[in-house]
Amino acid sequence: MADRPDELASTLDLLLADLNGAPRGKTVQTGTLNDADPPHFVAAAFFQTITGDYVGDSMERYDPKDEDLMLRPDWSSYGACPWKPGSHGQVVCDSLDKSGTAIPYDSRNVLKRMIAIYADAGLHPVVAPELEFYLLAPVQQDASTLALAPGLHGRAEFGGEAFSADALDKYAPFLDDVKAQSEAASLPVSAFVHEVGPSQVELNLAHGDPLQRADQLFLLKRLVKACAMRHGYLASFMAKPLDLVPGSGAHLHCSVANDDGVNIFALQDGKAPAALRHFIGGLQTWLPEAFALIAPNVNSFKRFVPDLSAPINLEWGYDNRTAGLRVPYSPPAGGRVENRVAGADVNPYLLTATTLACGWLGMQDQVEPTKPHEGDAYEAPATLPDDLSQALRTLGANRRLADLLSEAFIEVYVDVKRSELRDFQKWMTPWEVRYLGSQL
Repeated sequence: MADRPDELASTLDLLLADLNGAPRGKTVQTGTLNDADPPHFVAAAFFQTITGDYVGDSMERYDPKDEDLMLRPDWSSYGACPWKPGSHGQVVCDSLDKSGTAIPYDSRNVLKRMIAIYADAGLHPVVAPELEFYLLAPVQQDASTLALAPGLHGRAEFGGEAFSADALDKYAPFLDDVKAQSEAASLPVSAFVHEVGPSQVELNLAHGDPLQRADQLFLLKRLVKACAMRHGYLASFMAKPLDLVPGSGAHLHCSVANDDGVNIFALQDGKAPAALRHFIGGLQTWLPEAFALIAPNVNSFKRFVPDLSAPINLEWGYDNRTAGLRVPYSPPAGGRVENRVAGADVNPYLLTATTLACGWLGMQDQVEPTKPHEGDAYEAPATLPDDLSQALRTLGANRRLADLLSEAFIEVYVDVKRSELRDFQKWMTPWEVRYLGSQL
């Protein structure tokens, strides 16, 4: 645990991620912090759905009195909130119960649990996330569709400008703001890329420690949304916010070092060594079982469309972007696998923890993957789960994932997601109105 900085902002946001990855917490005056009596916060935040409701069954089991938890700032995540007036900072917190034990259904604690499993075996994962999002017009409460945001001088994009070096200039004031604010907040972004969709941007982070990178991704989402609002935009991290254009992904590059700092995924004559193959085999075997953790919403499944920049299966290949799992071209020491399956709506802590858990099981069981796919993986069968309901049933029944990630976490997560799914099923969609309403 990092030491408390000598200089802190006078006002501090104490943050944790709920199961959807949304920031929850409280704002305090820094002078009131007392290490002997950590700030308290409602434990019910982990039982809260995206609609603002609270699930009953798991809360009745784990938090029947609607108690408090304790927030212990992890000062390694501390940084400024430069988009807020005055002296304002933020820090991600560990969540603890009254005995000082980590809350098992906090997704950040789930990731820490996985990192500790690797460390006990003398292994240390290294990750690099990539995150895509759309710039949209602000949404009204009763809106049934989302719309692209116009850029400078009202100029809109209509597609066809993927990877353009100039197209992002339409949004230069916003992007300049993100660059400046991220530097001031100690959240370094290594690159910006115009993605395939109109008004779609990708942010890249350099490779590093899994918990640190998950913290940074969590905080960067908050920062990007704040900057977008300052410029009259909505930054949407939905997996599929618009029809007929690519969805937004959250890709994770992952390697594993030993205690000597040597990458055990280092390529040998350009090919994956046994450890990397087994990790990939684990992803192929276990990601379908864990899919609800990385495709957490009904909207997540709309992204998996052939030829729209999202995978439809868990084929793997060397430098093959049509596959769900890619071994990028790199020098031998840079050997790694890129998990391309999750959407931008994923909880950053769960994206990382799930990838590490599935890879771990593959390495433990020495699972050999399929042969690397040499052609267009969109021509291979679609094998990902069909919808959230199916994914939740599979996740809830898997004992090995529950043992790794904790039974309490799986139970609470599935309860929250089933509650959201029940709420979704109460509402008519525009498709039903358009086609069924007029013809049946």
